[in-house]
Amino acid sequence: MSKSTTDAYQIVTNRILEALDAGIVPWRKPWSLPAGMRPISIRGHIYTGINALVLGLSGYSDPRWLTFGKATEIGGNVRKGEKSTPAVFLKVVDRKADPDDDNEKPGKYHLLKKYALFNAEQCEGLDLPTIHIVPIKDFDPIAQAEGIIQGMPNRPAISHDGGDRAFYVPRLDSIHLPPRYAFENAGEYYSTALHELGHSTGHPKRLDRKDLKELAAFGSETYSKEELVAEFTSAFLCHEAGIEQTIENSAAYIRGWSRKLKADKRLVIQAASQGQRAADYILDRQAALQVAA
Repeated sequence: MSKSTTDAYQIVTNRILEALDAGIVPWRKPWSLPAGMRPISIRGHIYTGINALVLGLSGYSDPRWLTFGKATEIGGNVRKGEKSTPAVFLKVVDRKADPDDDNEKPGKYHLLKKYALFNAEQCEGLDLPTIHIVPIKDFDPIAQAEGIIQGMPNRPAISHDGGDRAFYVPRLDSIHLPPRYAFENAGEYYSTALHELGHSTGHPKRLDRKDLKELAAFGSETYSKEELVAEFTSAFLCHEAGIEQTIENSAAYIRGWSRKLKADKRLVIQAASQGQRAADYILDRQAALQVAA
């Protein structure tokens, strides 16, 4: 690795460490879907949690969903051959004691109910009002950042079907992002995309990083370490692309995860080192990787 490359990484690392010392700023989620783009029932209920994710990944432009029975009830019908999308509803049931049954204990129970939903686009004959969606913001690509993404060797599949989430799926080796227009600005979009690319470098067919391979729970030490690596990767690559306005956000994100790990400075430095290797892989600096190995 050349001295200039090492210096560039060190500059970013030092800036992040300085920001960590200065205190924490709020974590950010640099995207927000217009209200009219979130999955909703025809009664106006906004789906959340796993339902929002599953319905959001369906690919329909109409955000409204309903059951087969509801479609019939309001005078329409689901077109023949259309397949439903599953949704779940968790209901708390307060069960009273049955004096005639010694085996039934009183208390609150969670009842998981499943629903088969259909999108409004899968139906016909529905008399639904026109949806007015907030105008989509223009997106102005950053050439250098696009070049980094497109130039990554052995790049994973990237889709803009993540709804209100951004994530990498190791099993499928695929990245899922919110639509570009949902981001506050182009810099935040690329910062997020490069973060997920950072995760993808840990795949066995790339750098084979242990912390990515282990199926760790959210918030666990292993999960937190992997998040640190991905965010350092993003910070280094944003610096490479000339995107500077995201550095404070990266510091806040890293600070949040490092707090879970008792703010161990050594851990942050280790994550920075792994982030350098990930950034070098994405930039196709294979020779540098071999020297460092």
